[in-house]
Amino acid sequence: MRIEFLKPTFFLLLILLPLLVLYEIFVKSKKKPSILYSNIALLKPFVNRKTQFFYYLRYLFHILIFLCLVIALARPVIPERFTRVKGKGVDIILAIDVSTSMRAIDFQPNNRFYVAKKEAKKFIESRPADRIGLVIFGGESYTQCPLTIDHKILIQLLDQIETGMVKDGTAIGMGIATSINRLRDSKAKSKVIILLTDGRNNSGEIDPITAATLAKDLGIKIYAIGVGKEGISQIPVDHPIYGTQYVNQQLDIDIKTLNKISEISGTEKAFRARNPEQLAEIMDRIDKMEKTEISEKVHYRYYDLFFYSLYAALALLILEIIYARFILKRLL
Repeated sequence: MRIEFLKPTFFLLLILLPLLVLYEIFVKSKKKPSILYSNIALLKPFVNRKTQFFYYLRYLFHILIFLCLVIALARPVIPERFTRVKGKGVDIILAIDVSTSMRAIDFQPNNRFYVAKKEAKKFIESRPADRIGLVIFGGESYTQCPLTIDHKILIQLLDQIETGMVKDGTAIGMGIATSINRLRDSKAKSKVIILLTDGRNNSGEIDPITAATLAKDLGIKIYAIGVGKEGISQIPVDHPIYGTQYVNQQLDIDIKTLNKISEISGTEKAFRARNPEQLAEIMDRIDKMEKTEISEKVHYRYYDLFFYSLYAALALLILEIIYARFILKRLL
């Protein structure tokens, strides 16, 4: 917490503080005595350093009241910084394959799906000014989260997705089509689909090439990412009797179709991620490629402490009156 002063020139009044101290000591303390004594030595037994301390403590109240009033005049505030973003960011749909093959344990020590979710989350967190949505697809597709700037909710919905949530299969064309529907009415300067899959299109009513052509016509770019190692990988399968069993499966990424999708939409060619490090690097490259100018204007809100300083001065004044009239008289 940082405290600032809107009118710091009032602190020049502190120059008067030494004069106030001198006035309290040499002027107020030199008032005419109410009782005359011919010999002051008679009073010495009744006056000691302790009684003098309690007497001068009253002057400390006056000094503190003066300080509180000066601080109040200087207008103490607590500034709260916030920014207003001008301009439009990029509208992005993350289209993630949730077919059972994404459970393949070839991204040691985790599976493809776990790493894809992890990198998607990092990507979302790196783009606070963009609207991002989430589409999942297997044998069919649906929207898990529409375009939103509320990335906290988006990440919560991302965490909820699991393989096998939809009918098994790989409907890449449907995944693209659902993503297009979410971007169709977007007014953003740049509209992007990031497609993560480990298979080839074998389900759905829409062909991937047809979907990619429609995306091009609407000014939507598609970054296609093929996930998984070449060769045979093990996929865990839940057996009702024997529990989790591991089945060998040959990787079947249709990289030719993914390249065609990318070429049609204007991103040249698809990416290949054979391990977690490559997927992280690809997502980072896409993040750097899809940047747009966003202007930020910094504003400040102020929490005013003016009245708190006045209340402190008033409280000290009341304490000084109580001290002088009731406590000091008894002590002296």
